[in-house]
Amino acid sequence: MRNILRCRQGSAAFATVIALIPLIGVLALGGEAGSWYATRQRAQNAADAAAYSAALRLACADAGQTGVTCSDTSSVDYRGKEFAAQNAFCNTGDTSYPGSLCPATLPSGLSQSVTIAQLSAWNGTSCPSGTNCFVQATVTQAQPAYFAKLLGLSTVTLGAVGTAQVKQLAKPCVLALSGAISFHDSAVNVQAPNCGLASNSTGIGFNFQANPTVNAGSLSTSGSCSGDTTNCNKVLTYAPKVPNPLSALDTAMTTPSNLTLPSCGSNLTPYTTSTQCANAGPGNGAITTSGVYFFSDLSLKGSTKALFTCDAINGSNPLCGGVKGVSATIILLPGATLRMTGNTSFSITAQATVSLAQLPPRLQSVAGELSDVAFYDTESGTPKISGNPNISFAGVFYAPNMDLSFNGHPTITPLNTIANCAELFAASIELVGSPTFSNSGCAAGVVPVSQLVRMVQ
Repeated sequence: MRNILRCRQGSAAFATVIALIPLIGVLALGGEAGSWYATRQRAQNAADAAAYSAALRLACADAGQTGVTCSDTSSVDYRGKEFAAQNAFCNTGDTSYPGSLCPATLPSGLSQSVTIAQLSAWNGTSCPSGTNCFVQATVTQAQPAYFAKLLGLSTVTLGAVGTAQVKQLAKPCVLALSGAISFHDSAVNVQAPNCGLASNSTGIGFNFQANPTVNAGSLSTSGSCSGDTTNCNKVLTYAPKVPNPLSALDTAMTTPSNLTLPSCGSNLTPYTTSTQCANAGPGNGAITTSGVYFFSDLSLKGSTKALFTCDAINGSNPLCGGVKGVSATIILLPGATLRMTGNTSFSITAQATVSLAQLPPRLQSVAGELSDVAFYDTESGTPKISGNPNISFAGVFYAPNMDLSFNGHPTITPLNTIANCAELFAASIELVGSPTFSNSGCAAGVVPVSQLVRMVQ
């Protein structure tokens, strides 16, 4: 008996067992804290997805373009909660969203909350007056504590906040709809301080083969930038595509089949209810009557000053031939070709408003989009232009399928007019000379809106 009492065998094991009790407790508490961290990370993912998706819906609603509607009929709040649900976070009883991972009922003692808020300012940054441009999603989960009860905690609330911003870039006045905007000459001097240059190309969107002067409110592309580093550093790359505000014109011109009109004869004739025709040529000539002029072919030759129209404040220009106060819309029908050779000059001042009586019935629904459009040509590829022509316009030069990279490097010069509207839209664009662009005076229906949705928290 005395030997048993004096035996020390197993004493270390006994001490180890005693020491393991708090150690196991610490490990268990650490495991519970680890589960909190994992839950919080899942909550952050849900908050970020909810904020970004809700901001996309807000951007859709605030496109700011006449004639452009948002096809998403759900609310900003719905879109945010839908994507939170797809990340397994829902308000209690609010789980019926497409792709929802939320259970119909939560375990006892566990509750979740999802709130979506639209904000007019965040972190010291304010939205344009009267608008909300931030969406904040707050996701929380309250759950019972277990080992943390030893620390006096009965319930633990875990949560995360995600904030997204809808940022509107300078409204583009030069838009390459599918290709790049290119600069091949360092002498190019583009002035567009109150509007932007944008390319929807997903490849190279801006190509600075030289170091031109580009003063623009913003430079953005859905693709990348190539060439001069100084200018490329100014370009916002991989941005969302800019919606084409004039796309309805293309549909109306080609659906259900290409628009055709009979020949007008030898004289330049605007479209009216009594003269429903298209011009061919004209070779050389001047427009002396305001209106919409359709062409089945347009060929300008030599060194003449052809197709000049002038607004009231530009009437002193000697190239106007004494015609003042005349404005027109030039439309090349599908299949028509623009040809210019020699030192031809081609200048158009757009009509501020196009009336229904100036259009064939199938185009009357898009009369608003034709307001301030000076030139519209549906032909594809590079136009047949050579020599050193001068193309100038006041309004919108719209050639959605054309690659404006001319042989002979013509000067494309927007005219300075009291309307202050000079926009250029084409498939791809090479800018030459010293053009000045502005869309501050353009009708709302011809001004594209460029928006960026980004996470800020």
